[in-house]
Amino acid sequence: MPGAGHEAIALDLPGHGASRLPLMSFERTLRALLAAIPERVERIAGYSLGGRLALGLIAAAPERFGAATIISAHPGLDDPVSRRARIQADRQWVRCLREEGIESFVRAWESQPLFASQARLAPWKRQRQRARRLEQSAEGLAASLEQHGLGVMPPLHDAVIAYPGALTWIAGAEDAKFSAIAREIKRQRPATDLRILPGIGHNPLLECPERLAACLV
Repeated sequence: MPGAGHEAIALDLPGHGASRLPLMSFERTLRALLAAIPERVERIAGYSLGGRLALGLIAAAPERFGAATIISAHPGLDDPVSRRARIQADRQWVRCLREEGIESFVRAWESQPLFASQARLAPWKRQRQRARRLEQSAEGLAASLEQHGLGVMPPLHDAVIAYPGALTWIAGAEDAKFSAIAREIKRQRPATDLRILPGIGHNPLLECPERLAACLV
């Protein structure tokens, strides 16, 4: 949350919302994003895919970002077997989007164990989230999975460790996979400000926006 006198810019990622950025490879998308934002950014923040792209940006131009906040994101897969498996999994989502449409995709996406903690949310919150998902373009999401999926993005571990700015890494305690990733980043880069949020799953933006905002001050 920006302080008084500070401007915040929220970007729709390629393939999402009203973004007009073309869908390109992960590396070319980073170049397009770098051209679209100010030359100097005091803090960049990203969740999930946005977090992975934020990591790509600080890897590509670390001097342009004074600080970074990464939320429930993966720094990339080093193992070729894991990369191939993820590509295959994403192809199934792409097939669902292109052959069955956005409604079928959203139902399947929301049923993943990763999002189980969201069942505790008020119905209106879940309904608002679903409405936003249903507004997305099936083809835009499919192309984004093909171009920006975890299996095709480069591993960024070394760039994360070498990043000279202030790094905050946030994950929900009930999200075992991503809280483990966050703790591993802290182990490899002790200067990282690690925030594990008790009682929260994969999406702190949805599950605890006020607590998350306090981490961004």
